[in-house]
Amino acid sequence: MIVKNSEPLDFSYTPSKLPFREKELADIRKILIDPIKSGVYTNLVIYGDSGTGKTVSVKFLIREEKNPLMIYENALSFGSLKILLLDVINRLGGITANRSLPYKDIFRIIKKSLETRRTGLVLVIDEAVNILRNDSEGFYNLLRARELYSVPVSTVMISIDNPLMYMTRDDRRSVGIFSSLRFQRYNQDELYGIIEERSRLSLVETSYTPDILYFISEIAQQFGSGRVAIELLQKSAYISEYRKSDMLENEDVRAAKALINPYITESKLAELDIDELVVLLSICRCLMNETETQVSSIILQTDSFCEQYEMKKMDSSKIYRIVKKLETIGIIDGRIVGNGDRKGVSKLIGISDVPVAVLKEKIEKIIENIL
Repeated sequence: MIVKNSEPLDFSYTPSKLPFREKELADIRKILIDPIKSGVYTNLVIYGDSGTGKTVSVKFLIREEKNPLMIYENALSFGSLKILLLDVINRLGGITANRSLPYKDIFRIIKKSLETRRTGLVLVIDEAVNILRNDSEGFYNLLRARELYSVPVSTVMISIDNPLMYMTRDDRRSVGIFSSLRFQRYNQDELYGIIEERSRLSLVETSYTPDILYFISEIAQQFGSGRVAIELLQKSAYISEYRKSDMLENEDVRAAKALINPYITESKLAELDIDELVVLLSICRCLMNETETQVSSIILQTDSFCEQYEMKKMDSSKIYRIVKKLETIGIIDGRIVGNGDRKGVSKLIGISDVPVAVLKEKIEKIIENIL
């Protein structure tokens, strides 16, 4: 068994602590929560790439903050803002199924519910752009609800792109001033910290090593996404369990990456000539038990395969050119590392998009057909 608790591997899981987003949490409190406690209601836009912690940060605050009342809604579940607001009424304890209610009546009901609870409201709308594009009138009523209907409500809009880019200048002027907060991508150290914590909570302690977590964080760094890192960890663990293994391995991570973002296909391999295929096969052989390998090892393995397939030996400069091409077209990964003590640098080669055992088998079949 590898997974002891699947909950922390789920995207909907909100951890007890939110590492690497302390500043953003403090900013949201400063911009939104603290002013409300003084009777000032503001609107906030939160945006940034997928997996940068926008939604989980807000859900963390919803769990931690008891006053004002915070309600989370995902716009993907609703066809219009009016239907979303009717759901808010239901969650406040009101009952209405009348979709033809005018906005003034909707906000009258919300206001009455908030007065009963003696609280203001922070309405969080995730994936806000999906409604904003098609219902500017609804957003006008919501964002000006404090002025138009005397409703103590602040609105938080969450999206990948800044929602204001979908508003005209007149639209932005009509809804008033917004604060905005952009979430930056996670770096590799932060991604490592995230999955290290999730691993501790979800996996058997002896089932993973720091090296395997580093490999996952290195792949996820390409996206800067905590979501990708957690999904890689999750799928790697279940793939390993499917193999009836008690330990996560590099091949499990590569297989997980292939499920999340498959890139290397037979058609792409078919575009390579015989020499390029042999060099790629050599890289696979070098990576069978490693996450990275040096070009010098690839050259030695290529010599061996050339002899096996009775091909003309390739010189090192040609192999270097082929390695560079494979990196350029995205089949392999490459990075430069220092050797220390003024000994120059080396290039390390890896493959993260597909299990090397699977890729090796595909290449061998293609070479057999060619030869």
